[in-house]
Amino acid sequence: MNTSANRWTPHWAIHPGQHLLECIESHGLSVEAFAQLTEIPTATLDAIIAGRYPITYDIAVRIDRTLGIMPDLWFVLQSKWDRHQEADFPIAVATDVESSC
Repeated sequence: MNTSANRWTPHWAIHPGQHLLECIESHGLSVEAFAQLTEIPTATLDAIIAGRYPITYDIAVRIDRTLGIMPDLWFVLQSKWDRHQEADFPIAVATDVESSC
């Protein structure tokens, strides 16, 4: 029996930066203190938290070393965010590709 048709899939996603901010704050840290601990520039962290920059492999490893949160979690969250963004803007993406040929 195929149950995938009955599976509810929400049409929203949270940028991993929002989750990162919650984790930073739950550890009693400021963004600036976390930036110093991880050696990630504050401007980069601000961009991640604002949803303007992705969590890369290097950043995920630094988060793991500081907060003990496995990089895989960040990859899953980033992947879900990326897929959500692509689904929300399929025409714009197709238009951009078409016009660049």
